[in-house]
Amino acid sequence: MKGEGALEIGEPSRALIGGAPYVNKDISIFDFLLRVVAIIGTLASAIAMGTSHETLPFFTQFIHFKAKYSDLPSFTFFVIANSIVCAYLVFTLPLSILHVIRSRARNTRLFLVLFDTKCVLKELKNVLKE
Repeated sequence: MKGEGALEIGEPSRALIGGAPYVNKDISIFDFLLRVVAIIGTLASAIAMGTSHETLPFFTQFIHFKAKYSDLPSFTFFVIANSIVCAYLVFTLPLSILHVIRSRARNTRLFLVLFDTKCVLKELKNVLKE
């Protein structure tokens, strides 16, 4: 007991610095599953919208209107935007698999976070511009 007010300085625990490794792996698996679900959803919506040819009655039952995705610019934008997002998700899927295998990969995780944020902001800007 050298002094009552002395503060003992030591090294922080390694568990507090890196976090639990299973938490990183769980987040990586969740990220991978979200990307797979998003790929399926965007691909299905782009295919459904791009291949639909509806015939709707207009005003009376004798006058029919044929609707395609290329009739309105917003429908065309929807198909193109979903195709771009689906392609981006397919290209980033290998990085997500890498994070499941190597949960300590930090540079590629930062790359994914930055590019995901950039793509979301870019699409949001395009939607608000319409």
